[in-house]
Amino acid sequence: MAEALAIDGGPKVRTRPFPPWPALGDEDVSAVADVLRSGALTQLSGGAVAAFEDAFAAWNGSPHCVATSSGTTAIHTALTALDIGPGDEVIVPAHTFIASATPALHQRAVPVFADVDPETYCLSPESVAERITARTKAIIAVHLNGHPVDLDALLARAEPRGIAVIEDCAQAHGALYNGRKVGTIGRVGCFSFWEDKVMTTGGEGGAVVTAEDALAERMRRIRHHGEGPTEGQRAYYHLELGYNYRLTSMQAATGLVQLRKLDGYLEARRRNAAYLTARLSTLGSVVPPPVAPYAVHSYYKYVCRLPTGALDTDINAFVRAVAAEGVPAQRRYPTPLPKQPVFAGLGNAPCPVAERLAGELFTLLVHPTLAPEDLDDVVRAIGKVAGAYHS
Repeated sequence: MAEALAIDGGPKVRTRPFPPWPALGDEDVSAVADVLRSGALTQLSGGAVAAFEDAFAAWNGSPHCVATSSGTTAIHTALTALDIGPGDEVIVPAHTFIASATPALHQRAVPVFADVDPETYCLSPESVAERITARTKAIIAVHLNGHPVDLDALLARAEPRGIAVIEDCAQAHGALYNGRKVGTIGRVGCFSFWEDKVMTTGGEGGAVVTAEDALAERMRRIRHHGEGPTEGQRAYYHLELGYNYRLTSMQAATGLVQLRKLDGYLEARRRNAAYLTARLSTLGSVVPPPVAPYAVHSYYKYVCRLPTGALDTDINAFVRAVAAEGVPAQRRYPTPLPKQPVFAGLGNAPCPVAERLAGELFTLLVHPTLAPEDLDDVVRAIGKVAGAYHS
């Protein structure tokens, strides 16, 4: 007889909390305290932001890094610098976080939603090809959950038409596409350092990397009110419309500490993901995250699929039952972007894969502070719930 589920009054698999993420410690506190004591709190008065930009550019093997206040503003800065404007079309995956698409609206451009690959959950090059028109000016290639997009296939469709490929790496720090770090293959790579990302700059923050000198110079200007470069005293001379998208010195100081640990974080995420995959694969009903032959995953999120009809329950009930066992589980983007109210009226074509995945995907913990015994509890909870609802 199957053990009673916690959601039905049975005992929980786990009662103690899981180790937290992000992992911030005394070194981070000291770095921020040093900046506070210096009084040089911004990129205009101190050197921490420039130091972080240099370090992050070097880590990615990119000539330039432009730090911004978030991953969202990184994408907006890139779109602005690439002259994406009113009436232009920007192709975006239908299955992703909303911030991959809203910066286009801020430029009065039109987000055009393409479907995603059923295996990687990333933007489908075939669907992109169907959406390209004479007005298409950019493609937001989201490396979703840490898995790279098929960039060669996208670039083959974009470059001959002069369409800019913007890599959205907010979830994919350190992921590899055919041996190359994501973010360094398209025109620009945009990163987020939000609180729970692969690495953080203390809660918020972002960056754009690029190999193009003129583009980097313009993005630096845009993120600072469109102000032109000066030598010595500021001239307050503004060459174009810009924004206050600057990173603070405190965030940069945190980022420098975290960046030194990033390779270790990635190693731990991949190790934890491999541990889960080996064990969850034996359950049959739950599909662990697939990895394409061209990809090295960074596992920002460990996203599993519960195929429709695999169990005698739906995704909502399944996720609630797992969470009731004391194991954090969440659905992954349950409302595709074309169905979000903010995009009402755009008249986009159907995206059937994204719509199906919205009712099948869920996330499990995989962050670096987890130990094998924590992962064992994750597997036990999934197995317990799947067993209870097995056909």
